[in-house]
Amino acid sequence: MDNNSKKALISVANKEGVVDLARALKDLGYEIIATGGTQKLLADYGINAVKISDYTGGSESERVKTLSQRIAKEILETGEIGLVICNLYPFFAQQDRILEDMIEYIDIGGVTLIRAAAKNYKKVGVVFDPGQYSDVVKTLEQGTADENFRLELARRALDYIAWYDTVIAEYFSPDFEKRQYFAAAAEKFIAMRYGENPHQKAAFYLNRVHQDRFRIHGGKEISYNNILDADVAYGAAHEFKDEVACVIVKHQTPCGVALGETQAEAFERAYLADSVSAFGGIVGLNQRVELDTAELIAGHFFEVVIAPAYDEKALERLRMKKGLRIVEVDPELIKPVVYRPVFGGILVQEQDRADLADWQVVTKREPSGYETNALKFAWKVVKWAKSNAIVFAIEGRTVGIGAGQTSRVGAVEIALRHSVDRSAGIVLASDAFFPFRDGIDTAAKGGVTAVVQPGGSKRDQEVIDACNEHDIAMVFTHMRHFRH
Repeated sequence: MDNNSKKALISVANKEGVVDLARALKDLGYEIIATGGTQKLLADYGINAVKISDYTGGSESERVKTLSQRIAKEILETGEIGLVICNLYPFFAQQDRILEDMIEYIDIGGVTLIRAAAKNYKKVGVVFDPGQYSDVVKTLEQGTADENFRLELARRALDYIAWYDTVIAEYFSPDFEKRQYFAAAAEKFIAMRYGENPHQKAAFYLNRVHQDRFRIHGGKEISYNNILDADVAYGAAHEFKDEVACVIVKHQTPCGVALGETQAEAFERAYLADSVSAFGGIVGLNQRVELDTAELIAGHFFEVVIAPAYDEKALERLRMKKGLRIVEVDPELIKPVVYRPVFGGILVQEQDRADLADWQVVTKREPSGYETNALKFAWKVVKWAKSNAIVFAIEGRTVGIGAGQTSRVGAVEIALRHSVDRSAGIVLASDAFFPFRDGIDTAAKGGVTAVVQPGGSKRDQEVIDACNEHDIAMVFTHMRHFRH
């Protein structure tokens, strides 16, 4: 890629822009070597290129095209081939294909070319993205394609093939428990102005296969915090698969969750659960958004609405709400694995999808039918609130949520303060056991009549006794729902 290296090798699966690139290289005096399909395309446009099999004196087959000692030597050692333009078979774009078909989309020669050129960046430039072509041509024309420029090209190319290999590894081993190594097969999807705070850089990365399943229909530029909150709102709404649900989230914790006979009713009930906290929140829905619901949402200030689909008229109405980000996401993007970076590594775990399996009444009084329904609802909600988490609820609606606290009784006190609805029997769900009876005593002051919690404290009997004293029914689930 300097005055002494006037050979360019072109081998591209994605042929976008390659004709214009080759023509520009010819004008700059480059000899072009190309694989069969690319060579034929260039010939069709009157651009002379040497077919790679003629250049190497070998043969080109479907699986073996660029694997050649001569090619490798001229890239990796001598730098005689000073520019490599190569992108890979689109393994990442294949869906619903059987293993035998997928095997044929694993690129071997292309990866070798890119890696060799990147390794010898001191002499060779490597380009893989059609979006790079114009900049590369401009740099060559200006004579500024120096070692630093080639090093930056190498960095980007190595990132590309690392991503490509990760896509393949994820396809072959989707179960993370069986993988010795872990990486995410994602590429930059949405560039962002900043992260959690304006001084932090950020972007949203998503596997290319899934990018058409995440659509933004309007509103301001979506932010890092918007997506974090929308993930919780959408996941919590889909906790109620067979019911009409609405979840309003603020700072990654639900502030209102409700079910309804209609979607509009579910939204109204969720909003009334904590209308103060709902201001500027994120609305998550688990069904196609209807016009009636859109009208209600548009009457308040929210940052984001996220749902699996929208009626056309509902979409039109929401678009009239200035700044409202309207997001459509396929429920298939609620993945079974969650991970986060720590200490330069990655913590990986299964999504908390466990449903209520155990139900042990431990108090003198059993919960009534109404209380049982309310408890089961609250138990689904509490796992989406940050620990320590307490949910006060009536049947099909939250009335107060205390989350993210360092003490459980503190979470109860916050849920109690938020609980303005005392007209019906209130139940309580706790994501982990009560270490002392003070949480129960505080809940009793708020009119709580039934409790669901994992149990397992050495003071369980003390807590049970407190419930019996207050005539509160309590159920142990023997399952914890921490969410840190």
